[in-house]
Amino acid sequence: MAVSTSAYYDWAKQPEDADKIAEKQKLRERAQTLFDASKRSYGSRRLSDGLKKAGFPVGRYKARRVMAELSLKPRYPKRFKATTDSNHNDAIAPNLLDRKYFCQYRIAFIDLKAPQ
Repeated sequence: MAVSTSAYYDWAKQPEDADKIAEKQKLRERAQTLFDASKRSYGSRRLSDGLKKAGFPVGRYKARRVMAELSLKPRYPKRFKATTDSNHNDAIAPNLLDRKYFCQYRIAFIDLKAPQ
């Protein structure tokens, strides 16, 4: 295309249309609503899916950009924390069965590769 440099910069300096600004504002409001409705669990993929269902033509990266503009950061599930505590002063359950285990046939293991 034969576009002069000055024409390009004149075009680039133009303010955005009022329609475009209103559409961006609607998108941001809907994104905020979806994010809050998900209890802050939606990332960019699920947010873009929700926005598409709401009628906004938004891809994953545009949803990511909107999330960054609105400072929306999803919460991640907490890690599993082991709760077994063997160092305690609580009472230990008594051994009511008091079994004495006895093995009738013991199995001996030998190393077959060792020289005899």
